[in-house]
Amino acid sequence: MLALADMANDLEQLLREVFGESLNRVTQFQSDQVKKLQAKLQQLAREAVKDEFTHLHTEIADLRSRIATLEAERARAAADSIQSSF
Repeated sequence: MLALADMANDLEQLLREVFGESLNRVTQFQSDQVKKLQAKLQQLAREAVKDEFTHLHTEIADLRSRIATLEAERARAAADSIQSSF
């Protein structure tokens, strides 16, 4: 593993010696591109979470409505049961 790191450092040093300052510009460009990609990924993740939250909120509202309907039906059935027993 250490040999790989040394090879990477050696390659980077060789590129600096060959290309000089342009390598620094390429490295900066790469860094800028990575930052842009990370920002875009974060934005996409935020949008996905927001969409999922909206979907879950809708599902919760539907479930609450169904629960209210079931409770009303149960109350009616209980009332009918009490009335029929008289």
